[in-house]
Amino acid sequence: MKILSATDALAAFMKISKGNPIIFLDYDGTLVNIIMNPWEAVADHDLIETLRDLSARFETFIVTGRSLEDIKTLLPLDMNIIAMHGSVTKLKGKPPSFVPGYNRYRAICNDLFNDLESTRMKFPGLRIFNKDGGLLFHYGLMSGDLKGELSLEVAEIAGRVGMVVYSGYNIFELRIPGVSKGKAIKRIRMGDRPALIAGDEGTDEEAFEMNMDALKIRVGDGPTLADIVLRDPSEMREALRLIARY
Repeated sequence: MKILSATDALAAFMKISKGNPIIFLDYDGTLVNIIMNPWEAVADHDLIETLRDLSARFETFIVTGRSLEDIKTLLPLDMNIIAMHGSVTKLKGKPPSFVPGYNRYRAICNDLFNDLESTRMKFPGLRIFNKDGGLLFHYGLMSGDLKGELSLEVAEIAGRVGMVVYSGYNIFELRIPGVSKGKAIKRIRMGDRPALIAGDEGTDEEAFEMNMDALKIRVGDGPTLADIVLRDPSEMREALRLIARY
């Protein structure tokens, strides 16, 4: 896997810049480092200013698995947002829109969240977050020996309520079926409008696969379909600063 640079990202973006491109950016692991306490991943002044400059010049979306309220708290900037892996879309100056069935799954997750005490007791260190339409099982503080058993339990819960399981860094997550970042991005692109898509993990790779004609940037290690690989969020931020100012 070839690691490139922020200037390489700028050069690649310049090739599509005349086509009125849209920029789609994952948040955790792409713009900020992944940390043990997700609620502490607050955007700093540098990131806010970079995104403000970028979105003033190009149509820009934050594309995240976080809930809409969560990402708005962490990133206090009026931006276009695709939240909950594509379940919720919030355009600047407009109310949010939701995928069909969203309210039903939100009710399911609310009920589950209030009825998982036995799971919390069974897996010491496990933290469960209600994402208002999804449930996140964060096992970063849990004994690694219990991961397999937790995986089976989460899969059983998902099957019982008709949701799907996503596995990521230190997490299992219940998601609404049929929803993905890739589908949401494809819909907003209206087919083939030029785009830059940046992300760091599996849900972003799904977005890459569904948008192979886009300029794709992977942040960090791992197998990837991306055109460019950058080392970490700081390098991604530098690429965005260059794009906003060229």
